[in-house]
Amino acid sequence: MYQDEAPPQTGVIARLTRRVIRYRKAVLLVGSALAIAAGYGARHLGLSTDYRAFFSEDNPDLLAYQELEEIYSRNDNVLFVIRPKTGDVFAPGTLEAIRDLTEDSWQIPHSTRVDALSNFQHTWADGDELIVEDLVPDGDLTPEVIERIRSVAMGEPLLVGRLVAEDGLSAGVNVRIALPGDSKEELPATVEAVRRLEREYRERYPGLEIESTGVALLNMAFADAPAKDAPVVMPAMFVALLLAVVAMLQSTGGVVGTLVVILLSTLTAVGIAGHLGVSLDPTSAAAPVIILTMAVADSVHIVLSYFQSRRDGMDKNDAIVDAMVINGQPVFLTSLTTAIGFLTLNFSDSPPFRLLGNLTAFGVGAAWLYSMTVLPAVLSMTSGRVPAQDRPGLLQQGVECLALVVTSRSRPILVGAVAVVAVLVGLVPTLRINDQYFEYFDHSLPIRGGTEFAMEHLTGPYITSFSLESGESQGVSDPEFLGVVQDFTEWLEARPAVAHVNSFSHTMKRLNMNMHGDDPAFFRQPDTRNLGAQYLLLYEMSLPYGLDVNDQINVDKSALRLDVTYGDVDVATIEEETLAAEAWLREHGTPSMGTARGTGPAMMFAKITRRNIASMILGTGFGFLLISGILVFALRSVRLGIISLVPNVVPTLMAFGVWALLVGEVGFAVSVIAGLSIGIIVDDTVHFLSKYNRARRRMSARDAVDYAFEHVGPALVATTVIVAVGFTMLGLSSFRVTAYMGGLTALTVICALAVDFLLLPALLIAFDGERASSPARGREPSPASRPVVAGAD
Repeated sequence: MYQDEAPPQTGVIARLTRRVIRYRKAVLLVGSALAIAAGYGARHLGLSTDYRAFFSEDNPDLLAYQELEEIYSRNDNVLFVIRPKTGDVFAPGTLEAIRDLTEDSWQIPHSTRVDALSNFQHTWADGDELIVEDLVPDGDLTPEVIERIRSVAMGEPLLVGRLVAEDGLSAGVNVRIALPGDSKEELPATVEAVRRLEREYRERYPGLEIESTGVALLNMAFADAPAKDAPVVMPAMFVALLLAVVAMLQSTGGVVGTLVVILLSTLTAVGIAGHLGVSLDPTSAAAPVIILTMAVADSVHIVLSYFQSRRDGMDKNDAIVDAMVINGQPVFLTSLTTAIGFLTLNFSDSPPFRLLGNLTAFGVGAAWLYSMTVLPAVLSMTSGRVPAQDRPGLLQQGVECLALVVTSRSRPILVGAVAVVAVLVGLVPTLRINDQYFEYFDHSLPIRGGTEFAMEHLTGPYITSFSLESGESQGVSDPEFLGVVQDFTEWLEARPAVAHVNSFSHTMKRLNMNMHGDDPAFFRQPDTRNLGAQYLLLYEMSLPYGLDVNDQINVDKSALRLDVTYGDVDVATIEEETLAAEAWLREHGTPSMGTARGTGPAMMFAKITRRNIASMILGTGFGFLLISGILVFALRSVRLGIISLVPNVVPTLMAFGVWALLVGEVGFAVSVIAGLSIGIIVDDTVHFLSKYNRARRRMSARDAVDYAFEHVGPALVATTVIVAVGFTMLGLSSFRVTAYMGGLTALTVICALAVDFLLLPALLIAFDGERASSPARGREPSPASRPVVAGAD
């Protein structure tokens, strides 16, 4: 063991700690009262119920989609998918069920339109008269009527692939939802009515499979996920942390003190969020779990130092002061740099990640405050007994053996570590950016099963919409414009990824045929603009209330909406297809169509990942530079500050390389991992470099590395295990974004420990070894004989 420097017992931290010990009951009472007062605000916390919360108000993709919805209508919906267990949908009982469900769906709160096979507005000619009627009429469904329904439905492009499956074995009832936005209870009430209707029809028609999906249910799932996770993830996390802390500390006093700190820190941060009136989402709802994890690190370092001082013969109170002084600077630095790391999430283009970063940064600050005040107060109120350690434990022995290997073989380790890092970093460019937002939820939530059922048996959930401008009022009736729209529609329908195209050009062709005695030869666009306008006016006047064309044509009839539905493809493919469609419009469309852009939730989520990555590269870079500057100032060494960049940057890149091997793609969740993990992985670096720099003043680089391993190595292993376990518990979340975020962060933390134990020591020996020092080896003296050296941390 190496001779250590005794920290000064008369500094600011020492005086503060002695006051804390003297007034420990008051400190504990005030700290608890502060946390309870803050925590009282938790009752005001709400849950976000809109996927649009993932996009900032000035997000250009969100603004484009909102503009389209203002012109036409909001496309929030519920889709019921009906599939007979035997036979097809063109059976009397199934058609009656579809007809009844269509009627009952109008009673769902805030429903504004219901489209189904049964109420599809079929048009046909009776002499010179245009007949517009429901495809499935009221009354008895005779074989002749059913055969007519089948013939029309399976030949109608607006139905096949959208409201009836191509094989005729499934059908859909699509309910459009428009929430007024006056109350937070609107969506839950609507979804409950949907679920109730679904249960009722399953009981009434046991021969039918009925599932539901849609944007309204997606929105509700964003609130259901954190509500479902709360009684699972948080308790599992707490139990895992408790077991890890007990295993590492093996002391009632240390465990109690640590638990008090993490509970008060979490309660404070969550309560403040409630006082501010924020609404949590599945992403920001992970903040309490992360705070629980991060709050452990400070306490573990302090408690382990306290144990060592007690074993060295100090009395309880002096040992507390000793531990606080030894760890005062590193704990402050790690808390500061961790907070900075989380605050870099404010560069994210997604508000939930900003909220996650801010809440966690505040929690880390609260953890530092309680660690410096409440923790020593609790320790001073315990018996003072510490775990016996007559000989080094397995962890200590393992760390010391590793130190011996690293210091004796630093050059080969440096070469090997650089090679491994290079290989893993080289894999990062192979990652594919992708997201399927309906797959954010696991199968424990009904939205996932309903969506997969719909994709398998009827239609896909991902829609891209185009607003095609004619350039003039009433221009949608112009034959040239309609002809280009028809060409665009046919081009889209030929694309393998496209499941359905909802285009008004189909309707105009059918109306032209109807107005020519249903002659199939006239199934084409009207010959003149006036004819097209007359057909459209006649059709609109014949439509029943609630089934108008305002969702497809704008008010002055200068533009129409075209919806492209995709099958079971990823959003990266949807983005590629949309870009190809935009290119087609620029090359083949009319001049006014050339500026059309595909928009919708799928495109929004596809681009938010890329936007997040771009913004977080900037934010993370800024965070790295700021943290390195702080370390240069704190360690008073430009050299160490520059060297610290390596263990702060490399672990994240390594983790992404491993992720490329295991998963191969990144999505919304992992686009912020670099910013999320920077504040975590820097903790180990700060503690290792603090101990190294302290010893380097009086011994060689190799001996200083050995010293750092001996005095902080076990604590780094302990905190890494605890943090990794904590983030791994996020993998229990029913929200895949949170689960992936937890898993990749845990992987990054493990990579960080490997870098700090292998690459960092080798770098220090290689690039800091030539600096002069005063070696001082020997047995560590008793505490009473240790010299007091000014400037010790």
